[in-house]
Amino acid sequence: MTIVKGRELGDIKRETINDLFWNTVEKYPDIEAIRYRKGTDWTTVTYHELGSQVEVLAFGLLSLGLEKGDKVSLLSETRYEWVLADFAVLTAAGVIVTIYPTLNAKTIRYIIENSDSKIVIVENSEQLEKVLSVKKKLPNLNHILILEDIEQKPAANIYTLTEVIAAGQRYSLKNQSLYQNTWQSVGPSDLSSIVYTSGTTGLPKGTMLSHWNWRFNVYAVVDLVDFNPGDTLLAFLPLSHVYMRLVYFAAVNAGATTYFSLPDSLAQDLPLVRPHCFVSVPRLFERVYDGLMERIGSGPVLSKKIFRWAAAVAREVGETHSRWEEPSKTLKLKHRLADKLVFSKIRAKMGVDRLKWTCSSGSSLRRDLAYFFNGLGLMIIEGYGMTEVAAPSNLNPVGRFKPGTVGPPLAGVTEKIAEDGEILIKGDNVMMGYYKMPEETKAYFTEDGWLKTGDIGRFDEDGYLIFTERKKHILVLSTGKNVAPLPIEEELKKNRYIDEAVVIGDNQKFVSALIQPNYQMLIRFAHDQKIAFNEEMIEYALLANNVKLPIRVDKTLLENESILELFQKAVSRANRPFNPYEQVRVFKLLGDTLTFESGELTPTLKVKRNTICDRYAELISEIYS
Repeated sequence: MTIVKGRELGDIKRETINDLFWNTVEKYPDIEAIRYRKGTDWTTVTYHELGSQVEVLAFGLLSLGLEKGDKVSLLSETRYEWVLADFAVLTAAGVIVTIYPTLNAKTIRYIIENSDSKIVIVENSEQLEKVLSVKKKLPNLNHILILEDIEQKPAANIYTLTEVIAAGQRYSLKNQSLYQNTWQSVGPSDLSSIVYTSGTTGLPKGTMLSHWNWRFNVYAVVDLVDFNPGDTLLAFLPLSHVYMRLVYFAAVNAGATTYFSLPDSLAQDLPLVRPHCFVSVPRLFERVYDGLMERIGSGPVLSKKIFRWAAAVAREVGETHSRWEEPSKTLKLKHRLADKLVFSKIRAKMGVDRLKWTCSSGSSLRRDLAYFFNGLGLMIIEGYGMTEVAAPSNLNPVGRFKPGTVGPPLAGVTEKIAEDGEILIKGDNVMMGYYKMPEETKAYFTEDGWLKTGDIGRFDEDGYLIFTERKKHILVLSTGKNVAPLPIEEELKKNRYIDEAVVIGDNQKFVSALIQPNYQMLIRFAHDQKIAFNEEMIEYALLANNVKLPIRVDKTLLENESILELFQKAVSRANRPFNPYEQVRVFKLLGDTLTFESGELTPTLKVKRNTICDRYAELISEIYS
């Protein structure tokens, strides 16, 4: 049984997130803490100003009757007010319950009810309506706070952020000593957050994370990445997920400046912010690469040749760095020329010319893309973690990355591989348990205290973890053969015409796949090949800067012989690395984008296989009939 330990963290102080925040406010009062959009302009908030606003809002929550350990649900997109509310609740000794704003009313009700939340903070009138639609079934819910001002309140006990801040200012005049005593009454072992798992099956479980779970992981992460006072972090992933929230805590710990954006406006904000760091998911990097290939593909012949040569140089340099080797003199010379002609221009246009590092997590990043981007000058490191360990448990160190792995255990974390291949974890980042679920909590730990991740993996010769597959996603064919679908899906998605792939075959004789094409590339191919189809059937999603992204196409395209031949070649190419029993024998193309809103993806964009198999049961039946 393989056991791998992260390096020692050294002498660290056992603290709360409250300590982390207020220490930074005191240490870096004049540094810009936050920049956020107000109309077309950026508004700046220093750490001193943020501390003052958090203090007043905490008083406002205390004036509403919030007591130590009370739960407050926070339902909002990533924005400045999210972290204001987060720190205010923690300062008032409360417990934050994070809720994804795109969840339906039924799930929102379950989380509020299951968590015993007494107060709910919502972003806008749309979220307010969701909560009000289920409020009658939430007898313990006393107050609703809305971050945006509304003209008319539809019910009692609804307060705007402005009103609660005003109440806090009045309350603080009479209870000034209460404030500091309150946040300092919280200890490192106290519950800070309940984060409901976005799991791919069943009802979400409330993961209990202590102040120390978070603070410990901040120590471990900044041990590996470069974060300095005044550095800029671009935050656009959901703060309701542990990944973005942990990185934000790390930014605050460093006295860094956080710009708030959203995925749809990322292309617009990146060149304006020119961040030193950001975190994302593989899909974003895949789309950036596809966008580059699409622009180059429609350019002059000479530009295409230069780019292809430069891209090959980037991949060679990235692969050399991944072996922790120095490029040869010839390769260095090629790279300098490629950088002058191509890479520097791409970095400047994208707004990543100051980037120190970026992290990709949530699923595996294709190796060829990792090599390409690192050779381009974008230091992408991959990590692995889960809600139950307050985000990461593994991370590739900057400068010693190995694509195809998720890095060694964080400092202070120990991991081992069980006999059946499951990854087991011990460390101070491991959760307190599931809220009001003692039996489920017990089932997720071994008798000697190791957290069972439910993931299959192995360590390489350098102690870097290689994630293989979710344990429950392993397909068992009717022939008795076991198949891990994730590596096959990743191989399929290397093709620029494939956006998403879901490999299936449990209890069947052979492996098959549902493939979601890259509709933009598919439409271009149809135009180039003069394939007739109804363009009025195309549906688009509108992104920032009025960029349109096709999300649905005419179904006749998916039956065209030339298009089916195109995808058959892609599948045949993807099959090459695998054993015959692992190869995709049959595939079907999907005419609609898989989305979180339709329940097919988790909020972190992981595929929900059961949901997809249910929705496309008829299509799957055709495959195996």
